Amino acid sequence: RLVFAVGDVTDPTAAASEANRLITREGVRILTGTYSSTLCGAASEAAARQGAIYWETSCVDPRFAKRNLPNVFRTEIDGTGFGWYNVEFVAKHLAPRLGKKPNELRVVFLSEDSSYGQGVTESARNRARDELGMQELAVEYYAFASTNDFTPVILKFKQLNPDVVFHVARGNDAVLFWRQSREQNLLFKALVHAGATGYGSPDFGKALGAEGNGPFALLEPGPGFRLEALRPEGRRIERDFREAVRKRTGSYPLGGHQLAGAGLWMLKLVLDRAGTDELAAFRTAVLGLDLPVGSLINGWGARFAPTGQNANERVQHYMLQWQDGQLVTVWPEEFSTQRAKWIPLGPWDQRK
Repeated sequence: RLVFAVGDVTDPTAAASEANRLITREGVRILTGTYSSTLCGAASEAAARQGAIYWETSCVDPRFAKRNLPNVFRTEIDGTGFGWYNVEFVAKHLAPRLGKKPNELRVVFLSEDSSYGQGVTESARNRARDELGMQELAVEYYAFASTNDFTPVILKFKQLNPDVVFHVARGNDAVLFWRQSREQNLLFKALVHAGATGYGSPDFGKALGAEGNGPFALLEPGPGFRLEALRPEGRRIERDFREAVRKRTGSYPLGGHQLAGAGLWMLKLVLDRAGTDELAAFRTAVLGLDLPVGSLINGWGARFAPTGQNANERVQHYMLQWQDGQLVTVWPEEFSTQRAKWIPLGPWDQRK
């Protein structure tokens, strides 16, 4: 029988404190969360010290699964996987549509400077440059909390004339860069982001509407996702999950719902196998999971490494694009009824 206790925090210090409280005062044996890469490290370390199981469903900090903590697990892809997928999309989908080979693409990297932004960006840089020979023109990091003007970066990018902008944004910085690029007529052929922040947040569409047409964000599946592409068991649980969220919220599942839903369903499967929250049996059950892509919510699969990290190749992700105020699934095309538009982006006033 599961009994839920809930905590809510906003910074790493509070995350560690609340994890300790839940374990020592509420008697919690399994902690799950946290949605944010700024919180997961502190919360999971507190759980490890207390001997509780920590089950992360969202944070993608690349350092998370490299600490050799036997009671810490993550169901979501890590930041290096985000970078890998972004470059895969650019090489396999964008390059042919732009009439170029991957090594002919001129690319720039722009990112907020958190561990998340740096992890995704450096992974993408390494693969783009070393494996595919893309022409790296510039790398720019900025402080999210204090940046209120991208003009110097935009002027630099105008001189460089890139084909693709890789931009990992955190929040309103995505709106600001896009808006100032339009105002200053910075032209590029595509912009690619990863994660549920910045261009992956509903706030981008609310702020810009159709003026935000074009950028891509690597996320969980959105409208246009083909359930028929999943395995039968994945199709069933995805339908049930969507219906449950729709009844509760009145909307299609958002990214937070999808991450938590997929992660907690995997937790259920582990507990069913283990029959206990005792660490040795629980860990054996985790490492025994071997589910192919298409078996779970979001079309995910599962195969955990001894580090506690679910295999990046089993955590299928999707490229969504802003089209008329909505993020729609456009890639991989076998998973989608929608298709990418505005490749290349073209003049700002012609993206309708």
